[in-house]
Amino acid sequence: MDANNQEERNFCACNVGCRLMSRPWVACVLAVLELVLGFILLSFPLMLGLSAVWVSGFVLGVAGLVRLVQCITRREDRWWNLLAAVLYLVVGVFTVLMPMLSMEWWTLFIGACLFTVGIMRMGVAIGMRRSNGGFWRFFNALISLVLGVMIIWGWPESSAWFIGTLIAVEMIFSGWTLMFLALAPRGETSENQ
Repeated sequence: MDANNQEERNFCACNVGCRLMSRPWVACVLAVLELVLGFILLSFPLMLGLSAVWVSGFVLGVAGLVRLVQCITRREDRWWNLLAAVLYLVVGVFTVLMPMLSMEWWTLFIGACLFTVGIMRMGVAIGMRRSNGGFWRFFNALISLVLGVMIIWGWPESSAWFIGTLIAVEMIFSGWTLMFLALAPRGETSENQ
């Protein structure tokens, strides 16, 4: 029965996407809207970054309250839930009350993660340099390393632009992807045959 439910969920998710793509003009309008918003937000990276960090603080606070309720209502895992609740609440309150400082620390964390992932990817690229796509593995590792170094080297000043720019650029690429999918030629389907 679990497999049937999973198939049904996959069908529904695909069906929504298929319905959206069956009306390319709707997808184009959404893509243009996402592109315009992405470019507008790219003009305000500090405000966007602070907003995102501030909202994440509220989300962490709510998660802390949920864990606190679990701590009270469930006897098993009580100490784990209490520890998680305190951690979520402290980080959430800190993030809401001091969003600029929180954004600085998140930026440093993301930069350190990119640097670490770049080093690991470089090891994989060197180990697989003779396989197909070896150049692209190396290129990917190099980009991760360079981004990590740029963020860490420019910290804390890089905090003012990094998170907001990351969100805006993701919106722009998402808009372009939706536009390309909407304008892609349609293949024959079983209904057209």
